[in-house]
Amino acid sequence: MKNLKAVFGGKIYTPLQEIVSGVVLIEGARIARVGPKGKVKVPRGTEIVDHGEQIIVPGFIDLHIHGAAGHDLMEGTSQAVSSVANFLARQGTTSFVATTVTASPGDTLAAVRNLAEAIRAQQLVAQRGDQPPCSEILGIHFEGPFLNAKRRGAQPAAHIQPPSVRLLREFLDAAEGNGRILALAPELEGALALLKYARRRGLRVSIGHSDATLEEAERALDAGATQATHVFNAMRPFNHRDPGIIGAVLTDERAFAELICDGIHVHPGAVRLLAKSKGLDRVLLVSDGGPGAGMPDGNYRIHEFDVTIVGGVCRDQQGNLAGSTVTLETELRNLSRYTRQPYAKVLLCATLNPARQLGLEKRKGVIAPGADADLVTLDAEYRVVQTYVAGRPVL
Repeated sequence: MKNLKAVFGGKIYTPLQEIVSGVVLIEGARIARVGPKGKVKVPRGTEIVDHGEQIIVPGFIDLHIHGAAGHDLMEGTSQAVSSVANFLARQGTTSFVATTVTASPGDTLAAVRNLAEAIRAQQLVAQRGDQPPCSEILGIHFEGPFLNAKRRGAQPAAHIQPPSVRLLREFLDAAEGNGRILALAPELEGALALLKYARRRGLRVSIGHSDATLEEAERALDAGATQATHVFNAMRPFNHRDPGIIGAVLTDERAFAELICDGIHVHPGAVRLLAKSKGLDRVLLVSDGGPGAGMPDGNYRIHEFDVTIVGGVCRDQQGNLAGSTVTLETELRNLSRYTRQPYAKVLLCATLNPARQLGLEKRKGVIAPGADADLVTLDAEYRVVQTYVAGRPVL
């Protein structure tokens, strides 16, 4: 065995199991064993890291994030990507899906090519192990341009496009196999055909920025959609005579529900409604973070449009919410408080649930033999103390 490390903690949330006074044995970049410290044999010569009474959990996974630390992922530069990835790792987010905004086809293609190159470069660096560890890019999430202008939120109306298989094919070819999620308004003409094409190309399809009725949303789920984008936001509102997308998401067990749990995008009462209706095993905490995450109040730019952050709230020049400044670390604490559920119960929403949605549950979002050694240690207030990416400490 090589590069052995034993990480001890007061508790381990796997997250399906709670282990008291546990140890995670890491071999290289993967987990070899996990269990109570009296039942896991630690070979002689193993590096010992004792976190005392701290809690060890899987690294967090953000499926919907546009930027952080003053950078927009649409920039696609190595500096922008590394700044975001380094920031996220310090907050306990060990992997993420880089998310585009609606832009011109040319700008989107350029951004996607740059992100594909950044992913390739990151993989090479990880293999060499000669650079400080940072959050892993799991792929690309296309938030647009196939959206409904009526529910565009802060997405630029000028660049919204009708559903087009040809255009999506160009995006996916530029992504070089790294396309992961497509946000789509399924009520648009040609949307269901595009949805089926996206599924054939391996994308998860998210109902988002949409004015779909309940029936239109259900048809999308029947056609293979598997989640809904930042539920309650940028979608047809719920009405008892017109339940819309929200009615479909709350009642259809096939749908995962993205949730921005910053206390601004969704009222705590609506968070409780979502959690009770869906069950915590179908909620996906996402940040929808932008360049202002981790930065002071001020003016920032997301691709072509300007945003202003006041009191941590990000809005465009028309006053629309334009993403958030929250991190998954904070959202997990919020979700526990809003739902009145233990932290160990809500942890699924930022770990195993997003891993399952991507089909990576054997590798990510779980502390189990064979999984990547992506770990976070937390203090008694559930604040990040240390992050491990592929078994290597970040802080």
